[in-house]
Amino acid sequence: MVGKCAAHPWFVLTLVVLITFAFGSQLRRLQMDTDPKSMLPASAPVRTYNDQVENWFGIHPDVIVVGISSESGIFEPSTLARVASVTDQIARLPGVIARDLAGLGTVIDVTTSDSGMLQAHPILEQIPSDAESAKKLERQVLGNSLLVNRVISKDAKTTAIYVPIEKTASGKVVADQIKAVATHELGPERYFISGDPVARHTMGEEMFRQRRVFAPLAALIMSALLWYMFRSWRAIFNNLAVALIAIVWSMGLFGRLGIPIHILASMAPIFLIAISTDTVHILNEFTFRRTEVPDRRQAILQTMKAVGAPILFSDLTTIAGFASLAIGPIVPARVFGLMVAFGTCVIVLLSFTLVPALLALGGDR
Repeated sequence: MVGKCAAHPWFVLTLVVLITFAFGSQLRRLQMDTDPKSMLPASAPVRTYNDQVENWFGIHPDVIVVGISSESGIFEPSTLARVASVTDQIARLPGVIARDLAGLGTVIDVTTSDSGMLQAHPILEQIPSDAESAKKLERQVLGNSLLVNRVISKDAKTTAIYVPIEKTASGKVVADQIKAVATHELGPERYFISGDPVARHTMGEEMFRQRRVFAPLAALIMSALLWYMFRSWRAIFNNLAVALIAIVWSMGLFGRLGIPIHILASMAPIFLIAISTDTVHILNEFTFRRTEVPDRRQAILQTMKAVGAPILFSDLTTIAGFASLAIGPIVPARVFGLMVAFGTCVIVLLSFTLVPALLALGGDR
């Protein structure tokens, strides 16, 4: 196989480019999944029970909690006005399910009138105009056990706004918009934003951002080391070509199969860049052989005969190690292991086909 690839390098190069374009066309299908629930299979008992409870009680899976704290107490006319204003602005944000937003500004309080009739009205239907009215409202709210330690703290210094968001909305984007709303409210209150969608979307976005930084950085370091060892642009090109093709093939395959990429799997490209150093061993041996064998094709054959077995067995060990993650219970680890294992298979294939073809195209430097 090595001999045929060295004899027909342009055919091999063309075929690899066409296959790479085919895999690359599937990259647009890639789906990103930052949901911590995905750590477990969809059929896991704890996930199915959690989904069942959410359906029973109509609980939104993604809820952002906004805490508003004031040392002088929430039940001050100016503070209540700002709470109502913030609540109204949050309800207007894109991605927020306004009808189910819960807080002092939206919760319906049920009281009994002097005649014994039940009355239902929003707590902040009318903002108190003076301290006496605010104190009356405070006694009314704190007397409702359904609201204390849920919407308002027992000491009346902190209130919470529960902001459900749509499944397609980004928790980080909505949280940033809420921060912007809070920034424009001038007052002594402090604002706190938390919730699962904020954490996972922020962490997910940060991880993917770091991948965009560290993957090129790993390639840059690899290129610098190759230049230091070989003083050859061809050596750098060959190594990076193998790494890039392995990344495109592996991620394109998972995109075509519809398998979501989790935070852990997003690190696969960096691992494949490191594993692609098979090319370094081939180039090192080839450089040595060229000083003794004038014929380029014979030098390639002798090179692969010398390093072929070590490369094959080391990569098979790597494939087995990463593929073994597929038998574990953690879904992101399975995806990560299988992606790196497949990418390593691609690196093995390219080491015995594309690399000899590139070496046969001529030019020692």
